[in-house]
Amino acid sequence: FHPMALIMKANAEDSPNWGQAMNGPEKDGYQHAMDMEIDILNEKDAWVEVDRTDDMNVLPSTWAFGCKRFPDGLIRKLKARFCVRGDCQKEGIDFFDTYAPVVSWTTVRLLLIISIVLGLATKQVDYTAAFV
Repeated sequence: FHPMALIMKANAEDSPNWGQAMNGPEKDGYQHAMDMEIDILNEKDAWVEVDRTDDMNVLPSTWAFGCKRFPDGLIRKLKARFCVRGDCQKEGIDFFDTYAPVVSWTTVRLLLIISIVLGLATKQVDYTAAFV
């Protein structure tokens, strides 16, 4: 018996699909996380409702669920993210150019080294609805 098998099992339970989340023991927690996600998206004016026409390519959506745990295995936070299926987009209709602004790990390392050398304080932040 390999100890890594337990880690794989724990990770599988921490990323349930829709059926597992809505029929599992944490259903109420995931439902609350979904309600919070929709509220945040509505606050950020993430979408505008329009009348559907025949020439529209309406993209399907999906929910991504996650479970964050304390080191002892107790649940710290249940997360739900509303995602649009971008893989169903058609080039030239739904998008014309793609670009993902991400930081290089070299840049992160350089900034951390500079902060240590200069004795600067660093902080980690997490922005809600960052991509919106």
